[in-house]
Amino acid sequence: MATVASEIARSNDVFIKHNFDNHDGEVPVWAAVEVLSFGTLSKIIKNLKTGTGSSYSILASNYQYRSKKGNLVKPSQKMLASWIQGVSVLRNMCAHNSRIYNRTIHTTPEILDADKITPPPAHNGLYQILLAMKYLRSSDEEWTVFVNAFDKLIHNNS
Repeated sequence: MATVASEIARSNDVFIKHNFDNHDGEVPVWAAVEVLSFGTLSKIIKNLKTGTGSSYSILASNYQYRSKKGNLVKPSQKMLASWIQGVSVLRNMCAHNSRIYNRTIHTTPEILDADKITPPPAHNGLYQILLAMKYLRSSDEEWTVFVNAFDKLIHNNS
C-alpha cells in the first residue's frame, strides 16, 4: 500500500488531485490504476485473493481463453501476473532504448499450450512477451493492427 500511495502522490494528473481533494484523501481504484507502474500492478495481482467471486476471479474473467478441449478457461493468478510482468520488462527495455532483437530476455511469461513451439526460440523471452501482449489485448482487431504495424516496422528496418 505504501508503494501505491507513493505512485499516487507523485502523479500530477488532474483527475488524481480532483479525487484526492474531493474524497477525503481517497482515490478510487480506477483512478489509482491509471498512475500505477506495470510492476506495481503485477505485484497487486499476485497478492489478490482468489476463489469464486473474488476480485481476482472477476479480473481474470476478462482474459479467458479457449483450452485444447474448447472450454473457456480463466488464466491462473500466476499466469496473468507473468503476462503483466513480461510486458513491464519489455516496456522498460523500450523506454531505455535497450536492444530487444536477438537477445535473451530472462523474464518469460507463461504461455498457452497452443502457442508453445518446438524447439523453443533460441533467444528466449521476446516471443513469450509478445504473446502476453496478445493475451492482454482488448480486442482481436487491436492485436491485428499491432501485428501489422510491427511487421511493417521489421520490414522497414531489416
